Amino acid sequence: MSGWLERTGSLFQALRRRRHHDARIRWSRDRLEAYQRQRLDELVRWAAERSPFYRRLYGGLPGAIELERLPIVTKSAMMENFDDFVTDPRVTLAALRHHLQEVVGDERFLGELRVMSSSGSSGQKAVFVYDRPAWRDGFLHGNLRMSAFAGIAPTLPRRTRLASVAAPDGKHMTFRGSAALDVGLFATCPVPATLPPEEIATRLEAFRPDFIFGYPSVLALIAELQLAGKVRLAPRGVITSSEVRTDAMTARMRAAWGIEPFNCLGLTETGIAAGDCSAHRGLHVFEDLCILEAVDEEGRPVPDGQAGSKLLVTNLYNRLQPIIRYEVSDLVTLEGGPCPCGVSLRRIVALDGRSDDILELPGLTGTVRVHPLHLRGALARDPRVVQYQVVHDHAGLEVQVVLAGGADADAACAVAAALEAALRARGAVVAVRVRAVREIAREAGAGKLKLVRAATLHAPSA
Repeated sequence: MSGWLERTGSLFQALRRRRHHDARIRWSRDRLEAYQRQRLDELVRWAAERSPFYRRLYGGLPGAIELERLPIVTKSAMMENFDDFVTDPRVTLAALRHHLQEVVGDERFLGELRVMSSSGSSGQKAVFVYDRPAWRDGFLHGNLRMSAFAGIAPTLPRRTRLASVAAPDGKHMTFRGSAALDVGLFATCPVPATLPPEEIATRLEAFRPDFIFGYPSVLALIAELQLAGKVRLAPRGVITSSEVRTDAMTARMRAAWGIEPFNCLGLTETGIAAGDCSAHRGLHVFEDLCILEAVDEEGRPVPDGQAGSKLLVTNLYNRLQPIIRYEVSDLVTLEGGPCPCGVSLRRIVALDGRSDDILELPGLTGTVRVHPLHLRGALARDPRVVQYQVVHDHAGLEVQVVLAGGADADAACAVAAALEAALRARGAVVAVRVRAVREIAREAGAGKLKLVRAATLHAPSA
């Protein structure tokens, strides 16, 4: 089956089931939690039967499955035991890695399986694989639900124009998500985030998108170009994903285009796991597709309204590569309660960290751990800072800043002073060097921008 025909068939099957899937977002909590328990029970028993890794990990299952009693799975454990982790003996890590070397667009392993890689911000890449049922019944429904939240729908006779400014190829989730809609219902335009901002802006201006999806760090730069009169775009909607979106980035998009940008949590482990609704009161967790647990350093659940130290992810629909209580580094704060939009799904009301590092800096009385939030506050207060990156190296903090048009060299000095004051307040004593640059280099591969990076702790991504 050709790539276009397969994408078209999967998308139309997902569209036919959309009403049934979308009804779940307004279910009562009791009904939704009962559905989760049923799906979790089926998933765990399938994994224990079909995956040698989970069979060893669980060592036999009790009569009832209790999520919080299941062991936590790390990326290292999954990758070190990958061939035993998956439930299809045809799928091996060596074969998937070989396949990924050849992936440019929507190519599939064995003609049917979509393989993607995480960005590897911690120095270790992870590989994820979806079969057709998981792609159709989970991944695509997450995309369609987020599209509906943002008001994206096919139109005739003029097709809705969708631009994606994200990963440059099909090794990454953001590219595959955009490619899934490229079947003729929409006019689509993928633009690699790795291009210079001016070239991205030129391509977008030529395409005239109705909606733009992309990394917030890139779209904030495009918004700055529009505010400077160097580009003219008039999108009806903007959706961001995959990076920390600071208040300053949001403010620039709002000022440039006169709209409130949407945000979503996209994970290669699950696809889109949570999305912003029209009320913009947080990201509704797609609880019928996945379970997200905010936990402390010891893996214990934290109360609603309190930020977790890490996130545990369970994908309820991928039977080929069961993701059950899988640990990721995102820092989230979850809340329940009603939302003005009428959706009953729980919400992520704070989403921090993503791939940013917590820095361990010298202090007067020993090592001080400084969360990226403390640095971000000092940088966000200066409206002249369009984009930044903080790197902790052996000499201290090296800070690169992209300044708004017209800002002078004094802005760099002001940023340095603000950062030094914020660090002193945390008890850290470290040299701060601030340098104004025209552009900050992005990570190889997906083209994301890590805002806070501990170069002395992590080796570069492979």
